[in-house]
Amino acid sequence: MLERAAGSVIAVEAQRVRQSAFVWRGGLLVTAAEPLEGAESVRILKEGAAGDAEVLACDLRTDIAVLRCAETIGPPLVAAAASPRAGQTVLVAGRAGSRLSASWGSVQLSAGAWTTRRGATLSQRLLLDIRLPHTAEGAPVLDLDGAVLAMAVRGPASQVIGIPVDAVEAAVNDVAAHGRIAQGFLGVRVVPIALGLQARHRLNTGRAVLIVADVAQPSPASDAGLEIGDLLLAVDGEAVQAPDRLLGRIQGKRPGETALLTRRRGAVVDELTVKVGSRSPS
Repeated sequence: MLERAAGSVIAVEAQRVRQSAFVWRGGLLVTAAEPLEGAESVRILKEGAAGDAEVLACDLRTDIAVLRCAETIGPPLVAAAASPRAGQTVLVAGRAGSRLSASWGSVQLSAGAWTTRRGATLSQRLLLDIRLPHTAEGAPVLDLDGAVLAMAVRGPASQVIGIPVDAVEAAVNDVAAHGRIAQGFLGVRVVPIALGLQARHRLNTGRAVLIVADVAQPSPASDAGLEIGDLLLAVDGEAVQAPDRLLGRIQGKRPGETALLTRRRGAVVDELTVKVGSRSPS
């Protein structure tokens, strides 16, 4: 199985970064985004051959980076037909320089949709019971047939997380079609207001709320009825007390998905369903 995947698994090197990538389709490679933040190009290596690849997109919300190499680097891997299941035996096929690495383990948790710490909504929460070398971050997680179940990345508290294959496919689709990874857009500017103890009790909220300071016209926010002066309390039931948290929750959604906003206007608290849009590239 490792030999079958060998031609599609690539070593990635940048300043102080050594990790793995794999060929997906259309000559594009995918790997972990967080270690490559700010990089415009990387060095790639495979079985003695070396070259350069351009970093087309680096999405820290999903931890997916998409790279392009000028030359055909290897055959694309194929997505698994079935979703990962708890207890399933898996192989993470990485590469350190020209040397392949194999990390055997199992799927520790396969659960429903979840939100990453940077605000992206992924279809599955996958935790892997596996020892992941640093050089194997960004490598494919394979089933026993050699098909891709996920991409392996490092999470908090030494967890190994699997980024679902449908998120990888969506990122590659976006880059192939638009040259970037689509991010959700709401069209509001908000300002945080710190609350004293009395105000917290009266509003039944945390230490701060977000007040809408501007609403773009037209925008998903204006279509939903948001107005200057409204207080935004939560997104999808989760309190938002800082602008970057709101931004993360909205950008973590794909255009066309919906967000449930909890709003306070005067003494009335209500909920608005907003269809998230897409900001045009600048």
